[in-house]
Amino acid sequence: MVKLTIVVENTVAMPFLPEVKAGMLGEHGLAVLIEGEMGRWLYDTGRGSALAPNLKTLGVEADSLEGVILSHGHLDHVSGLTDLLKARTKPLPVYVHPGIFVRRFNKVGEELRPVGTKTSQAELEALGACFHFNDEATSPAPGLWLTGEIPRRNPVETIREPFFVEGGQGLEPDLIWDEQALVIEGDKGLLVLTGCAHAGIVNILTRVKEILPDRKIRGVMGGLHLLNAGRQRLELTIETLRAEEVEFVAVGHCTGFRETAAIAEAFPQSFYHILSDPILP
Repeated sequence: MVKLTIVVENTVAMPFLPEVKAGMLGEHGLAVLIEGEMGRWLYDTGRGSALAPNLKTLGVEADSLEGVILSHGHLDHVSGLTDLLKARTKPLPVYVHPGIFVRRFNKVGEELRPVGTKTSQAELEALGACFHFNDEATSPAPGLWLTGEIPRRNPVETIREPFFVEGGQGLEPDLIWDEQALVIEGDKGLLVLTGCAHAGIVNILTRVKEILPDRKIRGVMGGLHLLNAGRQRLELTIETLRAEEVEFVAVGHCTGFRETAAIAEAFPQSFYHILSDPILP
């Protein structure tokens, strides 16, 4: 079986919950530990402050990881990589899209705030990162699949935030083409892990079904970035998950409080709080 443990997330569960260890730190970010026959893998690394102490609380040594997969180049998903590399005594395979190191900004009023990676490729490689770049679907380990770039086919799933990227002609709208979802194969179906789902979960699931046709999508877990996305996109998300007849939905991080509540209401028998460690047999 495959066990998933939330290492970093915005919220921290109360310590009396048996499935969550006391002493875990919360921050705006995401990191998921995957354990199974493929070994130990980390999907995203959070914003940087919570990863190392939370791994220690969970009793997970940095050297025990087979590799890291980064969903996209926003700082709340990649910034923990630096400290993770410093804690290791051997090189670390890191699977990413080649566009992950572009300079990114979020415009707040007239202010441009950097939201991309803080550490360069060269600096991370000096610390032991061994980058594996892909923009097409690839399998970093048996039972794991990366989607590669996600085609934007659904007009409802647009990026509403004022994200920008530094291009050849100055600042350009950032469509976050480097975003990748991670698919875990199980005996009873597929689990789709998303970092933020900026591309939209409908587009993501369409891509997953292209890569692994005729396989049931058993569950969806991660951030769905529905905050400020609008009612139409929220309803489309719920309709799509219903049509897939998913057995569990575990969302958090950037999904939005009201939007998470709406999904929980729509799936009363299959909704999990993201901290509850779903297990995929």
